Amino acid sequence: LAANDQRVVAVRQLAEQLQAEQHPDLEVIQERLTDLNTTWDALKQMATEREQRLAAAHEIQKFHRDANETTSWINEKNTILSSDDYGRDIASVQALQRKHEGVERDLAALEDKVGALGVEAGRLQKTYADDADQIAAKQAEIVGNWEGL
Repeated sequence: LAANDQRVVAVRQLAEQLQAEQHPDLEVIQERLTDLNTTWDALKQMATEREQRLAAAHEIQKFHRDANETTSWINEKNTILSSDDYGRDIASVQALQRKHEGVERDLAALEDKVGALGVEAGRLQKTYADDADQIAAKQAEIVGNWEGL
């Protein structure tokens, strides 16, 4: 649109010049200029609305991507914590203890991520009411997986 904006400005200037010169078809020029302005404004409005819809879709898709990533991370930690391996000797027990400490650190970070996604889900539900049910379902899935962990 920015490239064509100069063309529209040029046509407007030409119309003003023809008006100043009292062109014999002044009425037709005015009518066409009005049509041009109306159409151009409508096109810019549609472009703005499309940009807003694309930004909304981007935000919602980013939320879903982050939610899916978090769900995968929860499932990964669930698999690790569900292991029945308690070690066969002192070295393997110590290795498992270090691994468990790492999992505990990961769970703290994961808890923060689940909380941040909950806040983001609430914001998105308020901002994009049309997609609120879908966002709420994804949030419920995350919370269910987190509580199952």
